[in-house]
Amino acid sequence: MMKSGLAFLSLVVIASCASVERRNGSDLVGSWRYVDSSQSCDYSFKGDGSFTGSVKLQKKLVSQFTGRWSVKDGALLYSYISDVFDRIPPGATDRDQLLEVNKDSFLIQAANGERRRYVRVR
Repeated sequence: MMKSGLAFLSLVVIASCASVERRNGSDLVGSWRYVDSSQSCDYSFKGDGSFTGSVKLQKKLVSQFTGRWSVKDGALLYSYISDVFDRIPPGATDRDQLLEVNKDSFLIQAANGERRRYVRVR
């Protein structure tokens, strides 16, 4: 009984990881928002691989950017093209591990280890 339970648990874990790996990014097309007590971040991912976004700190706009995005090996990859406030230099890249994606939200783990849930806004 213990072996079959362990085998089942292993299959569930492998299946959940595989579902993130199989994603080609189409589930992320749309507009998303992350909010915490001090900041908010908006991204709009387009089907052609481009994105726009902005960051507010204490409700003040501090970054407004454009770039290219893709999903590879379970990670959300960003390549920035421009930032109106020059906070992100052209050509800068970023990588967030995709932990969960569904139609209403996605969860990432950033390079600094923080987890953030983005909620679909459109």
